[in-house]
Amino acid sequence: MIKIGTSGFFFPDWVGKIYPNDIKKGEMLQYYEQKLGFKITEINSTYYTIPPPKVI
Repeated sequence: MIKIGTSGFFFPDWVGKIYPNDIKKGEMLQYYEQKLGFKITEINSTYYTIPPPKVI
Protein backbone atom coordinates (compact mmCIF):
# COMPACT_ATOMS: atom_id res chain seq x y z
CA MET A 1 0.00 0.00 0.00
CA ILE A 2 1.30 3.46 -0.89
CA LYS A 3 0.13 6.43 1.13
CA ILE A 4 0.65 9.99 -0.07
CA GLY A 5 0.58 13.10 2.06
CA THR A 6 2.53 16.27 2.62
CA SER A 7 4.98 17.58 5.18
CA GLY A 8 2.39 19.59 7.07
CA PHE A 9 -0.94 21.10 6.13
CA PHE A 10 -0.86 24.66 7.53
CA PHE A 11 1.02 27.02 5.28
CA PRO A 12 -0.26 30.60 4.90
CA ASP A 13 1.01 30.80 1.32
CA TRP A 14 -1.31 27.91 0.38
CA VAL A 15 -4.35 30.14 1.03
CA GLY A 16 -5.73 31.21 -2.32
CA LYS A 17 -3.74 28.54 -4.17
CA ILE A 18 -4.55 25.26 -2.43
CA TYR A 19 -7.07 26.44 0.17
CA PRO A 20 -9.94 28.85 -0.51
CA ASN A 21 -9.26 32.51 0.32
CA ASP A 22 -11.80 32.59 3.14
CA ILE A 23 -10.60 29.48 5.03
CA LYS A 24 -9.95 29.78 8.76
CA LYS A 25 -6.85 28.25 10.38
CA GLY A 26 -9.00 25.81 12.35
CA GLU A 27 -10.59 24.48 9.14
CA MET A 28 -7.38 23.65 7.28
CA LEU A 29 -6.83 20.10 8.56
CA GLN A 30 -10.40 19.08 7.81
CA TYR A 31 -10.19 20.62 4.33
CA TYR A 32 -6.82 18.92 3.77
CA GLU A 33 -8.38 15.53 4.46
CA GLN A 34 -11.91 15.86 3.11
CA LYS A 35 -11.52 18.15 0.08
CA LEU A 36 -7.91 17.50 -0.95
CA GLY A 37 -8.14 13.79 -0.15
CA PHE A 38 -4.94 13.42 1.88
CA LYS A 39 -5.05 10.89 4.72
CA ILE A 40 -1.42 11.36 5.79
CA THR A 41 0.62 14.34 6.98
CA GLU A 42 4.09 14.42 8.43
CA ILE A 43 4.50 16.20 11.72
CA ASN A 44 8.16 17.10 11.53
CA SER A 45 8.62 18.28 15.12
CA THR A 46 11.38 15.71 15.61
CA TYR A 47 13.51 17.81 13.28
CA TYR A 48 13.72 20.44 16.00
CA THR A 49 13.89 18.31 19.14
CA ILE A 50 13.24 14.76 20.35
CA PRO A 51 9.67 14.68 21.72
CA PRO A 52 9.11 13.51 25.28
CA PRO A 53 7.51 10.07 25.81
CA LYS A 54 4.22 11.72 26.80
CA VAL A 55 3.91 13.26 23.32
CA ILE A 56 4.74 10.03 21.49
